[in-house]
Amino acid sequence: MSVLPWLSHEKFSHNTRTSIGQYSFNWLNFTFLLFTLIPAPLVMKIPALLPQPRVLNVEENSFFTIPRVTTIGMADATDWEAVHRLCEILPAYSVHLDLPDVASTVVIRRDATIPAQGYRIKIAADSILIEANGVGLHNAMTTLRQWFSQASENQVPCCFIDDAPDFAVRGVYYDVARGRVPKLKQLMILADGLAAAKINHLQLYIEHTFIFRKHPKIGENASPLQPQDILLLDAHCASRGIELVPSLATFGHLASVLKHPEYHALAEDLGVGQYVDPDAQEKKKWLTATAWTLSPANPDIYTFLDSLLCEFLPLFRSKQFNICCDETLDLGLGQSYELCQERGKGRVYLDHILKVRELAAKYGKTVMFWGDIISHYPELIPEIPKDVTLLDWGYGWNHDTSSVNKFAEAGLPLYVCPGTNSWISLFPRMIHGEVNIHNFAQAGKDVNGTGLLNTDWGDGGHYNFMELSWPGYWFGAEQGWNTNAHRKTFHERFCKLFLKSDNTRLPSMLRHLGQLASITVDGFYGQYWRHLLFADANTWPRLIGELNADHCVSGKFTQGPLTANRRFGSDTLRELGQVRAVFEQVEKEKGVDPAGVLPYWIFAVDAIACAARRLALLGPDPDAAPLSSDEQTRRVHRILSDLRDLRRRFTTLWHGRNRPSELPITLGYYDNAIAALEAQLP
Repeated sequence: MSVLPWLSHEKFSHNTRTSIGQYSFNWLNFTFLLFTLIPAPLVMKIPALLPQPRVLNVEENSFFTIPRVTTIGMADATDWEAVHRLCEILPAYSVHLDLPDVASTVVIRRDATIPAQGYRIKIAADSILIEANGVGLHNAMTTLRQWFSQASENQVPCCFIDDAPDFAVRGVYYDVARGRVPKLKQLMILADGLAAAKINHLQLYIEHTFIFRKHPKIGENASPLQPQDILLLDAHCASRGIELVPSLATFGHLASVLKHPEYHALAEDLGVGQYVDPDAQEKKKWLTATAWTLSPANPDIYTFLDSLLCEFLPLFRSKQFNICCDETLDLGLGQSYELCQERGKGRVYLDHILKVRELAAKYGKTVMFWGDIISHYPELIPEIPKDVTLLDWGYGWNHDTSSVNKFAEAGLPLYVCPGTNSWISLFPRMIHGEVNIHNFAQAGKDVNGTGLLNTDWGDGGHYNFMELSWPGYWFGAEQGWNTNAHRKTFHERFCKLFLKSDNTRLPSMLRHLGQLASITVDGFYGQYWRHLLFADANTWPRLIGELNADHCVSGKFTQGPLTANRRFGSDTLRELGQVRAVFEQVEKEKGVDPAGVLPYWIFAVDAIACAARRLALLGPDPDAAPLSSDEQTRRVHRILSDLRDLRRRFTTLWHGRNRPSELPITLGYYDNAIAALEAQLP
């Protein structure tokens, strides 16, 4: 090992470290360089871990051999649930209480000096010692399962791990209100996959997709969740160490409810776009969405909300409740115009928060809400009760995260809420999302934030399958646990642990697809390829030619010109072909992809490829002769064939894991794009 003394140089220092022999350095850099510079027989393969521990010291050429029967000594019965998770991967085991005069292969002990949720693991040649504080034992077992799952010839390297999370709460927020409600089994699979990355908090965003017996119109024809779905999912989450927290829109974002005539009187605009503010018609259309916000000028809204909460909140064992209250776009324009003129819009908004807080208290819940509106009224933030949690959100790769400071200064519990950037995309704007998540995680850690809640929305229709978001979920899980984890090696570790694949090309292809997917252009929120795929006659001209775009190259974003012409489409098609070939190769390997995500990833590649082909065949090319009528027709038919095939495959994938829900909303994008192309035919 003396051939590598320079590896201990300061430039390799990192909070997550490995000691091998007399040298201490970054373990992933070590693995890479060792594979590169030293003959294979000398290589010691270090298992991947995700989230990456704060401290990982691996003993050189020292191994623990998993015995035929593992004896486990635990402190008491409260350890059993966590112990059972470890037992699931052992060939055989025998569980006992830890006694000072009786040896066990695995010994579990309590240590109150370890930080909350933290743990220590010492793997020696003949024994394993686990020390934890409370739920830290559950986290220790998750790490051991990952370590043991990579055993070679029934052996794992000896090591010492000292670990604890940066954020007490590490969560995922999944949207079930924008057209798609997963089957219960799929929601349970979601919980399993999140728990495997030490996620301990899950919320489902609901506007109308829960069946209320007092309000049968709400959720009609939307395959809403039933009370028993919540109860079963809640119990399943609890068994995985996850708190299932109720979330329900209680202010804005209620068009799916207020559209019904019987609820029009509760809406700010009386459900029909009736405004009092004389300037309302001058505002942008999206600021005056019809039947959008409950009006606090009508006291009946609180009776209505209570009638919802009494059927909903008692189903959850959690003592928290996300009341949402974001994007109240038309507040003060209609029924509450005079009230807001008299008291101020910020005061009216905060009063509503406090009233819903009182309603939630009836059911033993404290509340949290999105902080976008109250952030415009910083003078009111100190008046928020200290039992209320603020959710500070933003999804841009360059989002200004300094907003966390105003909430932290008020002494309020704070969750930072970045996003996977999966919505309005055919495949997640993955690198965009990773930058957003990391920046928010760092900002939240700097102010001692309580949690990181990683959001996954379905704006405008759910063509972003849950299966596409797993890299984002696990990246958020790691950043919530260890903000200083190695971001450059995340995809390698994700592919190894989530997909169970050792394919050396898979991580780079996943990363490359994430970069291609992260292109956005001015004037269009969301992914460029999504807009191009579904473009109609009016939007197509705005998506071709010289554009201003955000590009991602080698994980770095730049803003500048993009020439969207046939060559760009052809180049993208070639790159997507390379990605698809690797995905198909991995899909055929034995024992990989236990969650079955690769068919969804391949579909996403094909959807982006259809958009790129549309550009390659029909986009501008100043160096080529104009297309003849026959050639134009042939090319349009090719794109139509692709779109119809995608629509059919999309429907099959949807029904495989999701309820019928409101599938026509999403299929409408395909239908509109098909109709626009058909209109070009003679």
